[in-house]
Amino acid sequence: MKLKSLRFPLLAVFLLVLTHQQVAFASPRVAIVEAQIMIDSGEYKEAIEYLEAAIIEYPTNDTLLALYGSALYENKQISEAEVAFRRALEINPLNAMAADQIEVIRFISNASVSEKAQQIEELTLDKLFDLIAMAMAFALGTMMSKYLRKFSDWNFMRRSRKLFRKGDYDDFVDLLEIQLSTNELKPLRGSIHFMQQHMSEEEITTLLNRYVNTEDNLHTLSRMVRLSYEHGDHLQN
Repeated sequence: MKLKSLRFPLLAVFLLVLTHQQVAFASPRVAIVEAQIMIDSGEYKEAIEYLEAAIIEYPTNDTLLALYGSALYENKQISEAEVAFRRALEINPLNAMAADQIEVIRFISNASVSEKAQQIEELTLDKLFDLIAMAMAFALGTMMSKYLRKFSDWNFMRRSRKLFRKGDYDDFVDLLEIQLSTNELKPLRGSIHFMQQHMSEEEITTLLNRYVNTEDNLHTLSRMVRLSYEHGDHLQN
């Protein structure tokens, strides 16, 4: 009799737990929003636990992995955060959050004492220009879209040329792929022309084959380089 009397309460508890999980992870979007709220509120440990459960349900969602890395990073678990960010980039090489955070971690880990001040200044300047671009987009909207586009194009060219001059070709090509994915072709062509002024066609082909992440992007970028040579566009800059 006691076992029968306990059966229904236990079943009710089981259904309640199951319903809670379904609501919490109704979709990846719901999980992303919930996790972001926790991180923004400084609830890093809660966010870590929540995201660990969400990632089990959506193991191929790069945004959840990037948020998991952010929560770990804010909780001072740097090495675990780097692993999470790299997992996100394995799924989606163009995940900007993961790429930016790995750049910061790499800087903190590898920069020598003599280089830190200069690199911090450069990193801060890059973030400042990015924030200016986002602030202009929010404040001015479509009314100033023409000027915002010019500023964004200039900022992209500035960053890509700086990376190229430093010999940081991996990050340079990542920027080209990001610009390609957003169909911002004018600054992308500008970066290709700049590359053609400093490298031979054979060197450019070797660089793209080495660093471009997908076959589609490699085909498109290689075609843009070839057409630029055929039309003589690189000679006009």
